[in-house]
Amino acid sequence: MQTALPFFSILRVTGEDKATFLNGQLSNDIKNLAENQACYATYNTPQGRVLANMIIAHQNNALFIIIAKDLAESIAKRLKMFILRSKVQIEMLDDWGVSGSLKNNAQPILPNQATLNFPIDQENNIHLPHSGCLNIAPKEQLPIYQPEYEQRWQQHEIQSGYLWISAKTSGAWVAQMLNQHNIGAIHFRKGCYVGQEIIARAQYLGQVKRGLAIAKHSKTLNTNSKIYNQQQEEAGEIINSCNNWHLLVLKHSMAKEPLQDEEGNAFIVHHFFFEQE
Repeated sequence: MQTALPFFSILRVTGEDKATFLNGQLSNDIKNLAENQACYATYNTPQGRVLANMIIAHQNNALFIIIAKDLAESIAKRLKMFILRSKVQIEMLDDWGVSGSLKNNAQPILPNQATLNFPIDQENNIHLPHSGCLNIAPKEQLPIYQPEYEQRWQQHEIQSGYLWISAKTSGAWVAQMLNQHNIGAIHFRKGCYVGQEIIARAQYLGQVKRGLAIAKHSKTLNTNSKIYNQQQEEAGEIINSCNNWHLLVLKHSMAKEPLQDEEGNAFIVHHFFFEQE
């Protein structure tokens, strides 16, 4: 299964200070990301809220940022504000895109450890921890777009617990609420970056009160749709959806309760990425 993935855009970061610059902005250890390696990372507000999550790929002496298309321009603009005297260039690659490939028999793989980096092979395939591969290239070199394969890709990521922030969900949650610490998007020993103090405090003092869960519903619901308990108290909301599968950000205190949408239709939770209170 191969298809172009129009959800994504590409930013390219070059210049001799590129790794040091991104290391001070993003949550993972970009400074030690070797050529032909990739990693997950988040870009956060000073208050620790995730503006965007992304994959950073180190190829051909450049750092490529794979990010939601509707966030690419604003994130590029924000990063450029902090370049100052650093020798760094950031450009949007409008004529480049992303494709995804997945084996026909691929099963969801839940993250059981933080994968701080993963390999890029000789065919430029980025091997993700959930068994899928991404490839970045000029759009004319990508596989054709096949909507049914895109949906299969999205469902596989949801069932494996890997979410994507878009413009609708940007700036809403701290990284641990999105399970970014468990997939390896946060390096806790790399030093300072934007939002680091809040994210570290949340990690070591246990102050996070919401977390990620995988659930199924009788229909596909919109991003930001609210989730309720049986008393119609708000329990959380949806962050990603595909083919009746959903990633939810839930209040820990309500995770053990029966959950439903505003019309009373039930969610069946298949996995929590946190301990329910």
